[in-house]
Amino acid sequence: MLNKTYRTVWNRATRTYVAVSEVATRRGATGTSVCRALVAASAGLLGVLAVSQAARADTCTLQTQNCLDIAQALTTQVASPSTPAANDSAIAPETAAAIQNASVFAGTPAVAGTTSQPLMMLAAATPAVTDYISVSPNVVQGTRTSASDSLNAMAIGPAAAATGINAVAVGGAAAAGSDGSTAVGSGAGALSNNSTVVGAGATVGAMSDNSIALGYNARSVGLNSASIGGFGTAAAVGGVAIGYQSFVIPTATNGVALGSNTTATAVGAVALGGGSIADRENVVSLGNSTLNRQIGYLAAGTQATDAVNVGQLAGVAAALGGGASIDANGAMVAPSYNVGGTTYSDVGAALAAATSVGVNASADAVRYDTAAHDIVTLGSSGTPVKLTHVADGTLSADSSDAVTGSQLYSVNEAVTQNTSAITDITNNISNITNGSLGLLQQDPVSRDLSVAKDTDGTHVDFTGTAGPREMIGVAAGTAASSAVNVGQLSPVVESLGGGATVNPDGTIQKPVYSIGGTTYSDVGAALAAAVTTSVSAGTDAVQYDSAAHDTVTLGNTAVPVQLTNVRAGNLATDSSDAVNGAQLFSTDQAVAQNTSNISNLDQRVTDNTSSITNLDARTTTMEGDVSNITNQITNGEIGLVQQDPVTRALSVAKDTDGARVDFTGTAGARELTGIAAATTDSSAVNLGQFRPMVAALGGGAQINADGSMTAPTYHVQGGTQGTVGDALGSLDSGLSTLQQNMATGGIGVVTQDPASRTINVGATTDGLLVNMAGTAGNRVVTGVATGAVSPSSSDAVNGSQLYAQGASTAVALGGGSTVNPDGTVTAPSYKVGGTVVNNIGGALTNLDGRVTQNSTDIAGLQSTIGNLNGAVANAVQYDSSAHDKVTLGGTAANAPKVQLTNLKDGELSASSTDAVTGAQLYSTNQQISSLGQVVNNIQTTGDAYVSVNSAGNAAQAIGNSSVAIGGGAKASAPNSVAIGEGSLADQTGTVSVGSSGNERRITNVAAGQAPTDAVNMQQFQGGINDIARNAYSGTASAIALTMVPEVDATKNLALGVATAGYKGYQAMAVALSARVTPNLKVKVGAGISSATTTVGAGAAYQW
Repeated sequence: MLNKTYRTVWNRATRTYVAVSEVATRRGATGTSVCRALVAASAGLLGVLAVSQAARADTCTLQTQNCLDIAQALTTQVASPSTPAANDSAIAPETAAAIQNASVFAGTPAVAGTTSQPLMMLAAATPAVTDYISVSPNVVQGTRTSASDSLNAMAIGPAAAATGINAVAVGGAAAAGSDGSTAVGSGAGALSNNSTVVGAGATVGAMSDNSIALGYNARSVGLNSASIGGFGTAAAVGGVAIGYQSFVIPTATNGVALGSNTTATAVGAVALGGGSIADRENVVSLGNSTLNRQIGYLAAGTQATDAVNVGQLAGVAAALGGGASIDANGAMVAPSYNVGGTTYSDVGAALAAATSVGVNASADAVRYDTAAHDIVTLGSSGTPVKLTHVADGTLSADSSDAVTGSQLYSVNEAVTQNTSAITDITNNISNITNGSLGLLQQDPVSRDLSVAKDTDGTHVDFTGTAGPREMIGVAAGTAASSAVNVGQLSPVVESLGGGATVNPDGTIQKPVYSIGGTTYSDVGAALAAAVTTSVSAGTDAVQYDSAAHDTVTLGNTAVPVQLTNVRAGNLATDSSDAVNGAQLFSTDQAVAQNTSNISNLDQRVTDNTSSITNLDARTTTMEGDVSNITNQITNGEIGLVQQDPVTRALSVAKDTDGARVDFTGTAGARELTGIAAATTDSSAVNLGQFRPMVAALGGGAQINADGSMTAPTYHVQGGTQGTVGDALGSLDSGLSTLQQNMATGGIGVVTQDPASRTINVGATTDGLLVNMAGTAGNRVVTGVATGAVSPSSSDAVNGSQLYAQGASTAVALGGGSTVNPDGTVTAPSYKVGGTVVNNIGGALTNLDGRVTQNSTDIAGLQSTIGNLNGAVANAVQYDSSAHDKVTLGGTAANAPKVQLTNLKDGELSASSTDAVTGAQLYSTNQQISSLGQVVNNIQTTGDAYVSVNSAGNAAQAIGNSSVAIGGGAKASAPNSVAIGEGSLADQTGTVSVGSSGNERRITNVAAGQAPTDAVNMQQFQGGINDIARNAYSGTASAIALTMVPEVDATKNLALGVATAGYKGYQAMAVALSARVTPNLKVKVGAGISSATTTVGAGAAYQW
């Protein structure tokens, strides 16, 4: 750095500035003109450069002492005194004479002499040299600089060398070896044209034109390269290395390394942030293999090449469904799709599987056998197919529904029960003969109550004179025949919604659903309407009747369809399998046998009755037993529990009033068992009726062993829902897939032969079950023609066949929160699109408007899937499952480069991994350009008058037109100025010299003059003192005025004086008071002090 012992003067002949020693003076005594040509040195940067040729230095004549003239010395003789004075200086383009102890020479080496010739003439006496200008102070060992004869070449400092046009070398051993090159600093070397080097040991190598190296040992060895920072190296063409030990390797053309220890090793690579490595072409790296950074505060991308933020990626994850999400570490949790029983973690595989299972699964489709749609054959003639998850069919004389194994099981159970009942009747006859203890009994050990447990009858009538009674103290039913209490029924109601509720009187408020402008009061009808609105199936397809997937109608009501080759269904209490004709035939045989047995039993009963009538001889023996039975019945509230001798129906207190029957005992509520299925509005519902309703909800809903209910859990579209409404909301997004599959026709396991019109169910596939169950539970298969009933029959039987056998009627699930008189169940509330509705109708109405649009959109889904590969090709994705690399535009060597636009500004810090935008890099480039301008400015103006000593953080000028000076100073507001270490200027148009808790004083402030000038403490205190003096003096004047006595009542005029003091200030007052009339008095006066004068006047009228 050029030290401050130099002075610069303008050489008018050479049109340049040159440096002279600060000890150089003019000849002779003082008192003459001063050469004002000395200007500030270019301290610490580029030293002496050529400046505007308009610049001039003042001249003076050599006839005066202490004069330094440059151009005039060429022709003017040195006047008297003719003896050279000490420290005389002279400069000329070709020669110079420093007469006596001259410290500066220009042109040829200085020549000592005492002549008073013109300096031009002295040139003839000097030896010829090749230097054009050489400026050397006395330095250690007397080392001199050298400059070639190139235009404007200059060198300053020991062993400095400038050997090119406009070359400048400043500093020990500094070398500027090419045209337009500048080298500033000890050992600095600028070896290429138009290169600039600032810093000890910094270098711009050969063939590196237009390059910059700033900082200790900075290196730029590539064309148009720039290295800024200690030990930084820009070795590639167009390379930029900014920061300590930043490095751009020779092959990384146009590479950028920004930050400490950053490295760019590939063409166009950009490494941002300390330690970052950019090792791929045209890649912006924010870290390295062990250090990753985020791009913070990134705006959402809007163009194809824009970066996306996590918010956008989270939206994509949500759209993928299947549980896809963005975890806390920013990694994406892959979705999970279940297609055909197999789990897939990506959309492509899931779609492929869905296509394989759905669109291309015609081999597994179930179809009608003929175009008449009157028969469906499951499997082949040699391999019957089991039809499972079939909803209970309607059992009536005209029913064509398929019946389930559980319904047939109930028939078999009824037959078995009848068989058992026959045995029981025989035993009861024996018990009657042996004697019994009444209809209402309590076990002496378990304390369980039983009502007519040893008698027949299917009803227990609790009706009294006041009407039906409420049964209270009823424990939650746990068995199929147990009574259900309101506590069990209410959860079912609440999980269906639709406005359904349990009313205070125990009745059920049915739901109300609006689909396509039509109102429905049960889930089945509403869902059927929804599906009718949204799905259009092929003419030969067998499909569900509604979106609830709870019924399948074969053919139509006028043309029943025969379902053949039905595998024997499971016969159990919880079975929902369809049964075939062979099973029903077996049931028919058993029923026929039971009918015969019952007929025989009737005869035995008649015989027993006759025998009892003829027991006269034993009557006397049995009188004691009958008396005991009578006493026991009397002790148990005689007559309350009775049994009709004809219908065998039991009644409880039918002839008394009362609205409740309390079964509560000392141990609490009791479970009612042996309750038959209810058939009237006031009948008690047993758990056997209630359980299918709960099971029909699906989703794992069940009645637990303790009688409580487990709410359903549905898994739809990869999510989990707790109500039917939530599940329907998820199904909304799945309607597209359903409609697409239905629109293609001929898919699935149900197919129809185009020639025979036979409907086949899984005819070309294996498998022993046909499962009709859906997320809402089992489904009803309707339109089933009457199947053959024989030992070898595999036909499905319909409801009318089963009804003809006297089976009990199963109540199909409709809509209702509790068991209504018609056996329906109320639907739950739904949340659709973030809105809570109180009925399924509201939810479906919400979906209805979108379904219409979906019908059009879904129609083109297949072509969309066909074009999916093209869409995927445009997707930006990770290169591997490690999620550690994203290649834009493809990995091929000739892949086109991709521009990343609309990025949000990344965080600029040592730990940041954010991507930076072009604006940020442009700002950096602008700052670099500004730095170059600052260098130029410093070259021109120098730094002799600026000194900074700070080891703190760099200053930050963030706001527009802001300035920050000092370590860690920050000017964040527009047009703000922060001065001093740690100062913060965060308000627009302000100047800050500190921060909160770290305030500074501004000293040596001159007194302000203009209205906007700052005032110093002296002015401030003077102003305060003036105000205080005036205030205190005014107060003293006012007090003095009050002290002047007024005119007495008997006088007409009074003139008085008074004095007063206040806080050290004195005042005197003079006042005149006069009584004008007996009622009017006036007074005037003045108070006088050293600072002010107060006057006053007053008048008073008295009466």
